[in-house]
Amino acid sequence: MPREFPRHVRVAENIRRVLAEPVARAGRDAGVSMLTITNVDVAPDLTQAKVAVSAFGLQDSRALMEWLRDQRPAMRQTVARELRLKKSPTIAFVLDDSIAKAARIGDLLMERKLD
Repeated sequence: MPREFPRHVRVAENIRRVLAEPVARAGRDAGVSMLTITNVDVAPDLTQAKVAVSAFGLQDSRALMEWLRDQRPAMRQTVARELRLKKSPTIAFVLDDSIAKAARIGDLLMERKLD
């Protein structure tokens, strides 16, 4: 009987769970008030993981992404240690700005409603 979710989906959820606290701590160290993982996509062969992060109170996204890029080896070690995979996936961070876009749309709708 096949499993309900493929292995790469289960690994993605575990990576999200394992990296949640280190990413939040890294965000505080970088001066971002709230940095959260919004999505993790893992390749079917488990070699690459794309971690989408959302930052609240972000001033300079380029600096944050460079800082996260520097943290990748430590994050990969954390994943390898916690998940005990044969080969830990390489991690790539991408900025998810959907929350900021949604807030902007909400502001525009409120402006329109007040007019």
